[in-house]
Amino acid sequence: MSSEGAKVGLDLHVTDVTQDNNFIRFDLRYAFGSVDYSSPISGTANGEPDWYVETRMLFGTDKSTKNSVFSPYAGLGYRYLFNDARGVTSSGASGYRRESNYVYLPVGVIHRTALQDQSKLLSTLEFDLLLTGKQVSRLSDTGLLQDATNTQSSGYGLKLSVIYENENGAIGPYVNYWNIAQSNTVALYYPNGTLYGTGFEPKNNTIEFGLMANQQF
Repeated sequence: MSSEGAKVGLDLHVTDVTQDNNFIRFDLRYAFGSVDYSSPISGTANGEPDWYVETRMLFGTDKSTKNSVFSPYAGLGYRYLFNDARGVTSSGASGYRRESNYVYLPVGVIHRTALQDQSKLLSTLEFDLLLTGKQVSRLSDTGLLQDATNTQSSGYGLKLSVIYENENGAIGPYVNYWNIAQSNTVALYYPNGTLYGTGFEPKNNTIEFGLMANQQF
């Protein structure tokens, strides 16, 4: 199955530079929109509400060269994704709400290069190691089963961006990628408590790409 759609996002970055060119940075991102669902088994459904919140605390240091600054960093991040697939698909299948929770370790480097017009080019490459994940499936929305919670213990993400920045703001493309392995298997129950069978969250990946524009304060 697959879900595709467009989102609009808001980003907040707060950086505090400490002694010896070290820094602490707080990131907050909120993105919202809708997606279209498609499955060869379950059919299609359009316009499902879909949004996520991501927050991170990063610790790094600035290493200067002649015309550039390299800023390696690491920290801790949390991502919450909500997808509302309630309703009936084109094939008559019942959808339900899904909640994804990721706690991860971000490790990356920012490369800043000075340009001739007093502007900068910022390139960021980051690897995100999944520490723990939890998938909540609101199967009770279908009226057929009780809700289920699966844990995810293996996965990774990648972030890449190239941003042009001057004294007024910044703009540039970015790509975010997640690859999450299959979860554990849990028992599934009918609403009356009778055992239905077992279920797991299958291996999945997410690709997000877009254009980022920032205003400095």
